[in-house]
Amino acid sequence: MHRGERVTTRRRLVLLGGGHSHLPVITAARHWQDTVEVTLVSPDVLTAYSGMVPGVIAGHYQARECLIDIGRLAGRSGARFIPTAAVGLDPAKKTISLGNGTVLSYDIVSIDVGATPRATPALAGAIERGHCGDMTIAPCKPFPMLMDRLDRFIGDHGARPRPVDLCVVGAGLAGIEVALALAFRVRAHADARVRLLCGDARLMPSAPPAIGAVLERACADHGVVLVRNTRIESAEPGTLIAVDGRRIRADLALIATGAGAPAWLEHSGLALDAQGFIAVEPTLASASHPSVFATGDCASMLQHPRPKAGVYAVRQGPPLAANLRRALAGEAPHPFTPQREALALAALGPRSAVAIRNGLILGGPASRGYLGNTLSDALAQRLWRWKDRIDRAFVERFS
Repeated sequence: MHRGERVTTRRRLVLLGGGHSHLPVITAARHWQDTVEVTLVSPDVLTAYSGMVPGVIAGHYQARECLIDIGRLAGRSGARFIPTAAVGLDPAKKTISLGNGTVLSYDIVSIDVGATPRATPALAGAIERGHCGDMTIAPCKPFPMLMDRLDRFIGDHGARPRPVDLCVVGAGLAGIEVALALAFRVRAHADARVRLLCGDARLMPSAPPAIGAVLERACADHGVVLVRNTRIESAEPGTLIAVDGRRIRADLALIATGAGAPAWLEHSGLALDAQGFIAVEPTLASASHPSVFATGDCASMLQHPRPKAGVYAVRQGPPLAANLRRALAGEAPHPFTPQREALALAALGPRSAVAIRNGLILGGPASRGYLGNTLSDALAQRLWRWKDRIDRAFVERFS
């Protein structure tokens, strides 16, 4: 080494999870290679764009069309990719325990590992096994597990000599889209019945009643039967068991209940909110450990609480990348304020959609009262084409 030369040690950034917020970070990392060593940890080399999943279930897309190869993306940016999951974190020692038995050290870590289906221990066990007797059970996330189990079930459907009962558990917007997509997928089979199990008296009880009413009409239009006030707590062979003891026959159960926090966060030492999600400041840094950042469904912004929805995770990506770069350079991260209301384009099963924002809903059943059936259906189809362009553009940007 020549006199006057400076020895620089690259800072270590670890990205846990290949969620939507981390995609812009991985892309930006190609410009950091001289000063930052980036490691991406994810059990899946392919990550699915959540906005297209109902379209895959309905049969509008091939599964590959909604997948982003994060291993390849990481390679193009000079990042190391480790195909396993995180199982523990020690923020005091700045170490991460991985499922393959190794331990990583970091200077800065960012967590975007998503959430798990919120379920009782008994139901969670059935979800993990994937079956209960002849009933197939699949969570709507992770995507590879969902499609593997759903494809196998549909492939075996023709061998069943009796009517087939298909249930979607959880009637938030995601569950509604999945139920409508499933109904469209099996529309040619007169012996297939689709039921949407809602834990409350109406769909989306936190939204204005008009929104829930429109989505209920959409379900009725497409043959989805709504079963109200039904919270599922366990499963027996071929049967879902509700909290009140009711028994609901099912050959297939897709679990789209609300988001639950990954179990390993409980022992991470990080500040968590009341539901067990990582509590973060407006900078997206942990409320307790500034060297830890978190976004997406596994995190909760204390000052700006928002629903667990993919649109918010997507919007967090660019400010996360900027703040990680600042933190790695020893600079103070900047606060980020998410939009109060995000536009939701919800698929209705066929190639049609409704637009929801600021308590209003437009398209399909929502517009028939003043546009008539023909124009309202044309508007719903136009909204779907708009949604299709947005979704495909997102996937192509990182492919």
